[in-house]
Amino acid sequence: MGRFVNGMLIGIGIGLLFAPMPGEEMQQLLRARFQQLRSAMPEKEQVMQASRQVAASLSQTANTLKDAAQQASSKVQETGSALGDLAQQTAQKTRQTLPK
Repeated sequence: MGRFVNGMLIGIGIGLLFAPMPGEEMQQLLRARFQQLRSAMPEKEQVMQASRQVAASLSQTANTLKDAAQQASSKVQETGSALGDLAQQTAQKTRQTLPK
């Protein structure tokens, strides 16, 4: 990462040396472009608010998934219990119908 940044800075420096306009014009152009970029960037508070909204939404989704998982687990347990009862009833009926 350090090499990349160093290479990028060297490239910018060389580009400025061979730039087709005088230094003052280049500075004004860079200043104007920097201001454009800066004004296009969202404010820190906007970013923080958006991240809080995303976190709240994720928390709500996690709670919904947790509730759904608990309900599914309860239904599986109920179904397993019902199947166990049915198996016991079937075994008892089979024993009663078999000749002794």
